[in-house]
Amino acid sequence: TSPKGEELAEYLDASPARVRFLERTGKAGGDGVFDRAGLLERLALHQATEQERLFQKAGMKTQRQTWEESFWYRLAYHCVRELEGAAGRGTFHPAVDETDGRFTFTFHRPGGEPMVRFAVPRDRVRATLQLLAAEYPEQEDLALRPIPLMSIFRVTQETELDLEVRPVIRTLQENGEERFWERSDFEKFRYGNLIWIRELGVLAELEREGKERKFKAPVSMKLKRSQVPGYLDEHREALGEGLLVLDEPLRDRRIFKEVDRVEISALDLETALERSWYWLAVEYGFGSETVSLARILEARREGLPYLETANGWIDLNAPVFRALDGLLERLGAPAAGGDRFRLGASDVLRLQAETGRPVRVAATGEVAALLGRLLELRPAGAAGEIRGLATPLRPYQRLGLDWLLFLWENRLAGLLCDDMGLGKTLQTIALMAVLLEREAVREPFFVACPTSVLSHWRNQIERHAPGALRPIVHHGAGRRLPAKLQAGNVLLTSYGVLRRDAEALSAIPFSVAVFDEVQNLKNRGTQAHEAADHLVADVKLGLTGTPIENSLGDLKTLFDLVLPNYLGTDAVFEERWGRLEGRDGEDFDLAGLRRVISPFILRRLKSAVLDELPEKIEDLRTCQLSDDQIRLYRDALAGQGADLARQIETAADGRLPYIHIFALLNLLKRICDHPALALKDLAQADNYTSGKWDLYREILEESLGSGQKVVVFSEFLGMIELMERHLEGLGVCYARLTGASVRRGEIVDRFNQDPDCRVFLSTLKTGGAGIDLVAGSVVIHYDRWWNAAREDQATDRVHRMGQRRAVQVFKLVTEGTLEEKIAAIIERKRRVMASVVQEDDPHLAKIFTRDELLEMLRGE
Repeated sequence: TSPKGEELAEYLDASPARVRFLERTGKAGGDGVFDRAGLLERLALHQATEQERLFQKAGMKTQRQTWEESFWYRLAYHCVRELEGAAGRGTFHPAVDETDGRFTFTFHRPGGEPMVRFAVPRDRVRATLQLLAAEYPEQEDLALRPIPLMSIFRVTQETELDLEVRPVIRTLQENGEERFWERSDFEKFRYGNLIWIRELGVLAELEREGKERKFKAPVSMKLKRSQVPGYLDEHREALGEGLLVLDEPLRDRRIFKEVDRVEISALDLETALERSWYWLAVEYGFGSETVSLARILEARREGLPYLETANGWIDLNAPVFRALDGLLERLGAPAAGGDRFRLGASDVLRLQAETGRPVRVAATGEVAALLGRLLELRPAGAAGEIRGLATPLRPYQRLGLDWLLFLWENRLAGLLCDDMGLGKTLQTIALMAVLLEREAVREPFFVACPTSVLSHWRNQIERHAPGALRPIVHHGAGRRLPAKLQAGNVLLTSYGVLRRDAEALSAIPFSVAVFDEVQNLKNRGTQAHEAADHLVADVKLGLTGTPIENSLGDLKTLFDLVLPNYLGTDAVFEERWGRLEGRDGEDFDLAGLRRVISPFILRRLKSAVLDELPEKIEDLRTCQLSDDQIRLYRDALAGQGADLARQIETAADGRLPYIHIFALLNLLKRICDHPALALKDLAQADNYTSGKWDLYREILEESLGSGQKVVVFSEFLGMIELMERHLEGLGVCYARLTGASVRRGEIVDRFNQDPDCRVFLSTLKTGGAGIDLVAGSVVIHYDRWWNAAREDQATDRVHRMGQRRAVQVFKLVTEGTLEEKIAAIIERKRRVMASVVQEDDPHLAKIFTRDELLEMLRGE
């Protein structure tokens, strides 16, 4: 680089010559005979003239000495030495950097390998080109034949153009030339009296200042055919009617960036349908023309930027075509001798989603009916009455069942993401009952879920489908798989057992495999995820109220589990939709993502489908730190916080000390909850004050005084212990549920059925899923969880079907602390995530950006 920090040259050669280059330029030291820089200095001193020796004694150097000591001389010397004995000589190739306008030359070895790239000062570009053109007269890209800039604005209809398609610029609008001179990048691409016209890829010559304009309409001009559509696309508005092809106006020719329509066709049923695959021809419509997918695929594989048609050019780099890259990789080449592709049902839906246009089926008979139902996302027939189901379905649940039947009939997969309490379990049981009643299955069903929900599934099957479905719980130390499983059997197991018995379970073919609380499988590298992936099933379904746990990457992981390869590779997904952190939702194609995933996700909110559900009122209650808490909070930030902030700021490789950050943030949360919790001194809790503890006791007293039952969630077992002690002091009967609790069902039943049991205490992880707490009508989230959606899940244990009272939800936040900042960050990200599947669920090590972590640790 130069003293000003500008890059002068970039050494590209990766061979051992790289080390010799560094030694010759003095950038790396050698020793003995290998001290090449020192050797060059001694050689220069030996060859110095008497006059140069006198100059050197006086502390001066001649122009030759200065030049030989320069970087450029050493670079040229290195190249000459390295090419000694090589067959032929190297070549120079010019280029313009589109980002900063630098004019560079790349020197290539005789074999074509690039050796070094160097930038040329703007005012030396013409001279350098002239010098190299004289040395390499056979090299076309060095020839300096700039087009006079004003000639481009003076092309007339009589100008002869060396193009098969001859677009010429007859004239610009009155101020078109002025607009060109006012371009913001004019100076960036100016090199003395030359200007780079990036749209055409040519150097134009500027008039000399003070000289009268002498340019006239040229007799002929050369433009590359491939440059025409790009130039038209960039300047159509400015060019107006000045474009001609031969003698006809070009203004009606279009640059197609969108598809107007999509049409799929099949010759007959036998060639169209092969099990769950279709052999189909795909045509894209642009204006009055149609172009086959096979032709577009061939053009993209050839690297063409545009595909010419009679009415214009198709922009092959437009988003609608770039988005198909992953799909086209899977399709491969069309059938031999034709343009038909082997498309699965998901591929057909992906075509429709990517173009954003309804797909028209150009076929008749059974294949048209099959494809029509597929594209409309509807099954062959509604479920009707289900004799094996003892519980009537609500209207929205019947729609959910129809969607599940659609997935089954097309051997697809999906994520049922209904809001908590809307009966995802019941809808899944109904699907099993329908398939069994229609004799559509021969293999058993499979359900994997958290251990805490196993009994819930068994009870729900016995309650809703008695006699039709037969639940078999595969769990416990003495578990053994049945010798034979039949249609109608529902094998229930936990994720832990799924992981341990993966080999045995993967050997059993299932009709439908269901993963309840499927967000437990969001980490692709875990054994549980691999075990679920290896299960053999006609259809895989994921049930969850929170399909997005940490980021959009979690959603992709779940899709890869139930519908492998549909969203492409991680790299393709990351490039297109990016990471959510730091985005505001407008930087990436949310609408496109929703179209792509919508056929395979069903999401309904309670507020939209349950008119009879009581109101839920959410109240964010804030408090302030007590003096005890202020002292502890400041000490933590000044000590560990300051050190971690420095590590985050200086982590150049992007590796952040998440373990230590998590530990500090948890300490800060404990301080916000209660000083005794942070100091691990619960026995002396009464000797400390806490703003949040005082607020909690006020809300609890008010709620109990109004005759309501209260459900309290906290992240920390220590807080549960303090709450127990407080309730015992008040003489209030309560129920307690934590990870160590046994007989969960009895604990929950006691709270729901015993009128004297007034309070339910639970950790968020333990009580946030798989239970009903409809006896409660007040929910208190004592501390904010990293995961906002998990809070919502826990609240929905109370606000669900069967609830008869309005539910009041209190979320306690300490002002001026990380709790307040976390709440703001989560809410900001929630707005973006809601645009995809209406849920958000951040987690510390993934969802917070570097700046957000610094914001929390600095305590500003």
